[in-house]
Amino acid sequence: MTRSDGRIPLFTRLITAARPAGAHARGSGDVSFAQVRRRAREAEAAGIDALLLADRHAAAPDPADDPHFEAGTLAAALAVSTTSVGFVPSVCTEHTFPYHAARALATLDHLGAGRGGWQPLVHADPDAAANYHREPSTAPERHARATEFAEVLTGLWDSFDDDAFLRDRASGAYFVPERLHALDHAGEYYDVAGPLNIARPPQAHPPLVQRATDPGELALAARIADVVLLPAHSAGEAKAVRDDLREQARRAGRNPGEVLVLLDWPADGATGAADRLLSVYEAEGADGFTLYAPSPDPDTAHDAVLSLAAEVRRTSGGPATPPGPATLRDRLGLTRPAGRHGATV
Repeated sequence: MTRSDGRIPLFTRLITAARPAGAHARGSGDVSFAQVRRRAREAEAAGIDALLLADRHAAAPDPADDPHFEAGTLAAALAVSTTSVGFVPSVCTEHTFPYHAARALATLDHLGAGRGGWQPLVHADPDAAANYHREPSTAPERHARATEFAEVLTGLWDSFDDDAFLRDRASGAYFVPERLHALDHAGEYYDVAGPLNIARPPQAHPPLVQRATDPGELALAARIADVVLLPAHSAGEAKAVRDDLREQARRAGRNPGEVLVLLDWPADGATGAADRLLSVYEAEGADGFTLYAPSPDPDTAHDAVLSLAAEVRRTSGGPATPPGPATLRDRLGLTRPAGRHGATV
């Protein structure tokens, strides 16, 4: 991690629910893309670095809790409607094929000039399993599948070297065949030949964002995640969890400095919230924060997050947005992965 601009990474979940209308109002609970786009643009202006786009493969017991839009499609639409904020759609590794996910996420990263990420969904969801005629799997199975899924995605994203495409009219050369690589992955859960039929993403590998709420998910995150989202802890507990996670990443053969830990932080209107957040950051309890608001009203929750984000930017002295174009990896201080086959630019 090489962030030196004084900016604290801030994420939040993009709220796609509408304000409830009257009990007998037609269309109560509906939400328009224009409303969601407005919220995304307001979050961008307030200094949010990335928006988490929730998704699920089954109807929620309460329709108000449904994500309303398919996350990948929504992320692509918002990427061309904004200029700097990142988008991290959820991808269910149980019910999605890796080739399709690799293509969709690479496309998102190209559309947003390097502002894409992804969050694997690995929790048990019997309703989703029923929609795919599958039995719910165990936690170890889900984690093993997610690990292999992530391995296949990064392999597919490395199908083309960075300098594979010449697009030279004079010579008539479109790309260099030797800089295209088949994957030929044969694993426990997936057999994927490759190569991917899209150029290497601007970020090479869109950052993998993983929520960890128990020891098993923490171990998974240490193996595969670039950004780990943790529940709220006290400053001392947060630092202990962060240190443990980084030690697990080191034992997994990774550079622990390339694994960021973002702590959940409530935007509840409490006095001094930004100062307390900064104290946890300065005590190395977290590398950044995921802001959320406890209010059930979507507009109230959205406004509370914007207010806290703006306050954090003012208090910390860091710019709301980085100067000039920046990928999501740039904003987080994460290095761009080299290609596994050699030449990169």
